[in-house]
Amino acid sequence: MSHSHGVVTHWRPRLFRSFVTNRYYANRDEYFHWGQQKQPYTFEEYYRDNLSDLKKDFIVWKKEVDNRRG
Repeated sequence: MSHSHGVVTHWRPRLFRSFVTNRYYANRDEYFHWGQQKQPYTFEEYYRDNLSDLKKDFIVWKKEVDNRRG
């Protein structure tokens, strides 16, 4: 075959991107829950301002998911 299967480098960035997106929307939903109609920052601002925490949280989350899978 002319291409390889199972290349891990492709799914990891997508997994992190999904994790960040889910965190952003969860945060946005919390703002709405408390009656704030407008979130104080855009997705890009959220990502930029919280990147180091998001990376740390992702590592913890990924370990938990891996442990549950066995």
